[in-house]
Amino acid sequence: MVLHKLIPVVAAAGLVLALGGCDEAEQGRVLRYEKGTYLGQPDSQLTEQQRQELRARAGLQSGS
Repeated sequence: MVLHKLIPVVAAAGLVLALGGCDEAEQGRVLRYEKGTYLGQPDSQLTEQQRQELRARAGLQSGS
């Protein structure tokens, strides 16, 4: 008798674990890989202000 009550509990726990693995961040990611080729989303272009800030940071780090 206990086994008949345990089976639905185990099945429900398995379903919860399976659905918990469906993370929204994992959807739409690259599943096929080609050696030496980046297949992800293209990078967005930097604004001129961002470029200037990066140059200034690099200058500070290099001691210039």
